[in-house]
Amino acid sequence: MVVGVCLFLSAIFLLICPFQARAADVQIDQLKDDIYIISVVGEFQEGDDLRFKNLAIATDKAVVFLDSPGGLAGVGMEIGRTISIKGFSTAVAENTICASSCGLVWLAGKHRFITPTSKVGFHAVFSDTSGQQTVSSAGNALVGSYLQQLGLSANVIVYVTDAAPASMQWLTAADAKQIGLDIDLLAENTPAQASGPVPFGGDAAASYAPTTVTVTPPAQPQAPLWRIFEHTDLPGFDLPDMPLKLFTVEDCKMECDGNDRCRAFTFNEAHNVCFLKGMATEALQFSGAVSGYKGDAGDISRVGQDFGPSLDFRTSKNVEIMGKPFAKFSRSSLAACQDQCVMTQNCQGFNYYRNGMCVMLNVRKPTRNNLLSVAGARSN
Repeated sequence: MVVGVCLFLSAIFLLICPFQARAADVQIDQLKDDIYIISVVGEFQEGDDLRFKNLAIATDKAVVFLDSPGGLAGVGMEIGRTISIKGFSTAVAENTICASSCGLVWLAGKHRFITPTSKVGFHAVFSDTSGQQTVSSAGNALVGSYLQQLGLSANVIVYVTDAAPASMQWLTAADAKQIGLDIDLLAENTPAQASGPVPFGGDAAASYAPTTVTVTPPAQPQAPLWRIFEHTDLPGFDLPDMPLKLFTVEDCKMECDGNDRCRAFTFNEAHNVCFLKGMATEALQFSGAVSGYKGDAGDISRVGQDFGPSLDFRTSKNVEIMGKPFAKFSRSSLAACQDQCVMTQNCQGFNYYRNGMCVMLNVRKPTRNNLLSVAGARSN
């Protein structure tokens, strides 16, 4: 089925141009026999999800083409749920953008088609109050639940909601592979030029205007060097079926060496468990853990100071300590928040939120899961 779809999708991309010329709208056209194409063009507004549902009822087989800078996240997720229930595929045509809540719709496709010049981007859900964009905890919790309903992994959820409201996480071929996201990349008749993890459609720092490039996965060294980090956790990006019950750091490293998808690991010495990871970007202070990474030293950024083995302190993502804070700081950074707590004698723990808020507490527990929070606490 996928092969058959791929054979005529190139022809569909040529036919999609008329849809791009229309105002923001939802349209359906018959491609051939019982297969339809549905185009969703423009910013998502109230009622677009209902219009989409009414059109989707008319067919059981469709490819949904997306051309949108985003819009209302709730509308996008409702469109995505309809796509998932109907079993439709999604696609972003050449030189076309699908960003923010549009990316949430694209993820709902049974098959997710994309070209090297398409741009698919994600960022955290936000609320806009008096021109001030702030991360919406409730909104991102709903996004996490939605992505779980689609059967996507925790790695994908973190990736999709990680970027700040004012920025954009542009999807790359390398990222999709590392977080375990299945995509159908349609090649173009253009010689390959990129040698690194280039976002589909161009440079991550570029504006919304699409840039024509060809994406190729980054060349991997034949024998990457292992870099070992004591008292350190490399958070996120766990491979499926983690953790593994092992006895030593070396056992954990050997398991990673034997797994083609593994580029990093964290071994918890207190519980003798190993977490294999598809990638890693940050190193957090975590007493009782040893981590390793295959790659260059500059690939991993240390969050805050390295306090060494003398400090019993653990910082973890997606966790929040419940308690009444004795101090609050706005416009902080994770590194500053962590280091300030470490150096404040009566600080037993901290919470850092994506909107830049840092709170300090004189308790370490209880805790709860929160995708928008990073928490740290003394462990002595």
